[in-house]
Formats: sequence, structure tokens, C-alpha cells
Amino acid sequence: MIDSYRRAAARPRLSDVQDWQLAVERAQPRGLPGFDDAVALLGLLAPLPDERREAFLLTQLLGLPYAEAAEHINCPVGAIRSRVARARATLVDLLAEGGAVPTL
Repeated sequence: MIDSYRRAAARPRLSDVQDWQLAVERAQPRGLPGFDDAVALLGLLAPLPDERREAFLLTQLLGLPYAEAAEHINCPVGAIRSRVARARATLVDLLAEGGAVPTL
């Protein structure tokens, strides 16, 4: 019995809708963070120097403690704190300028 459900779920379904692509787009959930947000975030982080971007991503987005991030990068904890603080300051400046955020 369960196999018949699995088989039916795996098979393509016929649709009587003229524009099936539009119907699929309308069925997608709205208001959830997704691709557009990721593209915007990448564009915002792009101008950061690699060391600052890495420290910011590890601590602020992935949620690693500063000590773990320092271990991961193999540098002192103070360096991580400094890089994150400078990354934040740069991001605040970019957001304050408005149109200065590059797009990918």
C-alpha cells in the first residue's frame, strides 16, 4: 500500500492549467528568506577583505564563539574580535551610503 503512494508521488502529475510555470511560482511560500536575500547578503559582504569576511561569517552568521572561530582560522581571539568589529563598521558605512552595495 505504501509503495503505491510512493510511486504516485514520484510520478509527474498532469495539469489542466494553461501556464503551469506561473501556477508553480504562485504556489511557492512568500516572505521567507531565500535566494534574493542570499544574493543581497553576498553583495553586501563582497567588499569586505577576506579575513574580515571570514571572521564575520563564522561568528555572526554561523554563530561560532570567537574562540572557536579563532581556532578554525588559526589566529588569536583578539584578531577575530578586531576583524568582526571592523567588518561591522564597514557594513554600517555601506548601508548608510545607500547605493554603495555592489550587486553580483
